[in-house]
Amino acid sequence: MKPLIILTLFFSLVTNAQKQEKILFVGNSFTFYWNLPVQLEKMALEQELYWDVNQSTAGGATLRDHWQGNKELKTKEILSEITFDRVIFQDQSTYPIKHLDTTKYYFSKLRSLLPQDTKIYFYATWNYPDFPVEKIVMDDSEKIQSNLKEISKEFSNIEIIPVGRAFDLFSSKYPEINLLTDDAKHPSHNGTYLAACVFFASLSGRSSKGLDRRYEGKDSNGKKIYYNIVEESVVSKCQAIADKIVFKK
Repeated sequence: MKPLIILTLFFSLVTNAQKQEKILFVGNSFTFYWNLPVQLEKMALEQELYWDVNQSTAGGATLRDHWQGNKELKTKEILSEITFDRVIFQDQSTYPIKHLDTTKYYFSKLRSLLPQDTKIYFYATWNYPDFPVEKIVMDDSEKIQSNLKEISKEFSNIEIIPVGRAFDLFSSKYPEINLLTDDAKHPSHNGTYLAACVFFASLSGRSSKGLDRRYEGKDSNGKKIYYNIVEESVVSKCQAIADKIVFKK
């Protein structure tokens, strides 16, 4: 192989390695349903963005669970041992409404494990029909997002990922398309795709329009698996709503 070709390949590999960003989701089932982290990684790869997207999740987990190591979570160890460029925190869905002080307290403890230059995000989730909050009427997800914003004001370098607001707008325009599963709480394949579009647009600064509607990979035996498949008519709606919410256009 000629020296020039070797040098070109070397610089190509170095450039790709430099572009790769390590991202961690800290959350629960609202994060892992329909493989949201993997879908986001696949979307980024389509746009030649090299994101290594990981997750530390468990069903129903709170940020307190992540800090205390409940539910066999190893989040503290992960954050202490691995440096991530971006970390996305998602507390149990009711906590930003019912236990905001608890969310703030354990978020601050987890945040203390991160380097100063880590980009930090709150995943603002959605209101759902049987949202278990007494004496508070919630018709949309605005209260969830606004409460998280109150926490973010006390810390630097924190952004809100407005997935709940995207769910609100989508459902108001297309009520016939279900964003939730049969339990009327967790995201359906459509809902997770919409969430992934919002995350992609928020983290990349690019439109999600034109992204693929299906994402596949291989299991440990090398057999093909599909992470998600969304109908074309739904994909275009999700992408338009994500742009509307993230870029306000």
